[in-house]
Amino acid sequence: MKKRPDGRFFYDSVSAKSLRVPLSGRRTCTRSARLINAGSAEDTAGVSRSPRLIKVSVMTARCRILIRWLAMLLCCGSSVLHASTLVLVSIDGFRWDYLDRPEASQMKALADRGVRVTKLRTVYPSKTFPAHMSIATGLRPAQHGIVDNYFCRTDRPDCYTMGSGKKDPTWLAGTPIWTLVEQQGGRASTFFWPESDAAFSGVLPTDYRAYDGRTPHAERVEQAISWLALPAPERPKLVTLYFSSVDSAGHTYGPDAPETLAAIADVDSWIANLWQAIEALNARENAGINLVLVSDHGMAAVDPDQFIDTNTLPRPGSFKRVNASTRVMYYPQEPDANQDALVEKLAAQSEGRYWQVSPETLAERSYVDHPAVAAIVIETDPPRMFRRGGGEGADLRGMHGYPASIDDMAAFLVAIGPDFRVGRVIPEAHQLDVYPVAASLLGLSVPEGLPSDGAALRQALSAERE
Repeated sequence: MKKRPDGRFFYDSVSAKSLRVPLSGRRTCTRSARLINAGSAEDTAGVSRSPRLIKVSVMTARCRILIRWLAMLLCCGSSVLHASTLVLVSIDGFRWDYLDRPEASQMKALADRGVRVTKLRTVYPSKTFPAHMSIATGLRPAQHGIVDNYFCRTDRPDCYTMGSGKKDPTWLAGTPIWTLVEQQGGRASTFFWPESDAAFSGVLPTDYRAYDGRTPHAERVEQAISWLALPAPERPKLVTLYFSSVDSAGHTYGPDAPETLAAIADVDSWIANLWQAIEALNARENAGINLVLVSDHGMAAVDPDQFIDTNTLPRPGSFKRVNASTRVMYYPQEPDANQDALVEKLAAQSEGRYWQVSPETLAERSYVDHPAVAAIVIETDPPRMFRRGGGEGADLRGMHGYPASIDDMAAFLVAIGPDFRVGRVIPEAHQLDVYPVAASLLGLSVPEGLPSDGAALRQALSAERE
């Protein structure tokens, strides 16, 4: 995703296309001669985009980060922090089975030494902002209010776009984990978690960054390590990080494309760098820092030849129509809008390519009782999706947002640290389990009425923390 000058987020295929990370070989903390792109800013993957290559002798960004971090560590002493610190990292679009790819070998090694949830089931819909908000608040989309990346409501004239909460927090409900930390006397430091720059109940994290997808991965990881290397009394209880490059590549090239595997390899090496710093802090200071890696959704392959042109769908003037790629939502704009007639028209031209999601199915998915839930929702399944113009000129080979029953939508979770078990595999858990378990790790009281107590994920905790 990228951000327009007006503050709105959008998916940027150019950034994904600029990804050029080698599939073989890990960059290590050594001085070496290598080819680098000269004279241009780095994109979302931290990779320069200039076509002009020059050969120079450089020290890798990872090495520079570790040197600066070790210097801070030597200066800070060895005070002991008894309370746990949680580093919560989101890798957008990291499908559950990516962890078994060779490109994710270092994250897989962390899973082997800690806890792996094989399939982390997603909320509905499996979209970036709804899922991130559910992980952060422990609430379903119809509870925290972000029911898609773009949606409208029947009780207000404007519509939500990604990141709208920063300017207008009334879109948002619930208490994110970073707000919970701050409300209960701790320090939270967030780096690009969706909506973490919005004020919930008038409260912002102590440290936060407004989203800018151009920020190199090196800068993100370096900042996280700097926060963790603070003296114990100043160290945050919660640090969040967010990486979007795997999602971007998956959309543009497809979930199994070499470019997507390259993005996985790049993020994998940065996670290894982060964990190396955490391990050193834990060994030197008994810092009690735990690391949780999580994703918001998976990715399914799509075929432009089977895309459904939204221009061919009915669009009565009495309805607001919203295309959500895997779904199309119709919001009545007039009291007498004829829903039955619209449903009949949609069914008559569906030809099996899409279908109306019944009220019973929406209820099973807990997608009800909110003014953002459209009166009529139609959906399709992969390799189809909805797009204006159909597949003509389409630069898309991957999509998410389909129901959680489709395995390709499943996310992943890896947890490692002093408060987690070693070598534990949990076949399945849910994104809603993350919030109550994270709160337990941090010693926080949670709001009442959460839909999950985290039972499936609590078996990840060490015996002392269960």
